[in-house]
Amino acid sequence: MVFMSNLPEPPWSSRKEKAPRVPITREAIASAALRVIDAEGLDGLSMRRLAEELGCQASALYTHVSGKEEVLQLVIDRVAGEIEVPDPDPERWQEQVKDVMRSTHRAFLAHRDLAGASVASIPTGPNIVLLVDRLLAIFRAGGLPPQVAGYAADLLPQFVTTSAYEFSLFAERMEREPEYFDRLDAYYRELPADRFPVLASMVNELLAPDEAEDARFEFGLDVILRGLAALAEKR
Repeated sequence: MVFMSNLPEPPWSSRKEKAPRVPITREAIASAALRVIDAEGLDGLSMRRLAEELGCQASALYTHVSGKEEVLQLVIDRVAGEIEVPDPDPERWQEQVKDVMRSTHRAFLAHRDLAGASVASIPTGPNIVLLVDRLLAIFRAGGLPPQVAGYAADLLPQFVTTSAYEFSLFAERMEREPEYFDRLDAYYRELPADRFPVLASMVNELLAPDEAEDARFEFGLDVILRGLAALAEKR
């Protein structure tokens, strides 16, 4: 009897060709975790789900990371690596800071609710550390005293990440409840104007349309930067 080695496996065979596994590295883990978050959000990420994405056992991941928290730090640092920070220009320091914050905001918005992972922790990956160092350099070039620059390096990222996180949560809510703001608008307009005269007169300003979200973010940036500029040392 002659056995042919180059024939395909019959359909009832248990021997199936398996796709080659991706080598497990910290970079591969970060990439896979980001794919899961993009598709399923933060709640969809677990070590078991991550192992499934990588085609390995969950136990194999612990050779490279300590757990989900470290995975999230890797992902945040990877996203931070996409943000460019220019060399300090003392004459344009406020606009430079705004540009960096806008880039950070966009980077988080591109990955669903990833920003929520940075709200309750202080990321310390190499890309984050470099970003903070260069941001501090811009603050100092703009004349901010060391302590003010230190506070600003905490305040601005906090504003940007919480803003991005809120944006993502509302985006998900609007998918579930597209009528949410219409109902809120109707509620405010039904409030008795004699008891809530100022609120009743400002419903349009309080519930601006969706396109005003960018305007709100820019307003926040402007308020913070103006306040920081007022604390700059005279050069």
